[in-house]
Amino acid sequence: MAVRVPKGYLVAGVHCGLKRDLRKPDLTLIVSEVPATAAGVYTQNIVCAAPVQFDRQRTPSDRIRVVVINSGNANACTGERGLRDAEEMARLAARAVGAEDDQALVLSSGVIGVYLPMEKIAHGIELAAARLGND
Repeated sequence: MAVRVPKGYLVAGVHCGLKRDLRKPDLTLIVSEVPATAAGVYTQNIVCAAPVQFDRQRTPSDRIRVVVINSGNANACTGERGLRDAEEMARLAARAVGAEDDQALVLSSGVIGVYLPMEKIAHGIELAAARLGND
């Protein structure tokens, strides 16, 4: 499937091992070439995933450069470790694309109650950063 990328943005999706099907990407980077405005509409539920808690603290912002997205693991109901993992994902993504640590957001979807396999996530971020493009 072709993805149309807006001018000024780069994107890459890779398989890093979060999902079993090797044909399905499970980690994506979306990168703005310049700082971009970002806002969020978040659940009002008292129980929410670590990435939601993390992104709430970062938005609204006019400085976001990268969004790192994973599927296969929601990083929900994972406590303090989940929050640390969300922060580490953001840091890894920002540094992989030459952004500042506070210029990244994290989105996760998938299984609830399982810790993120951070070695796979880190490897996926490196792979995706190397494959960024606009076509």
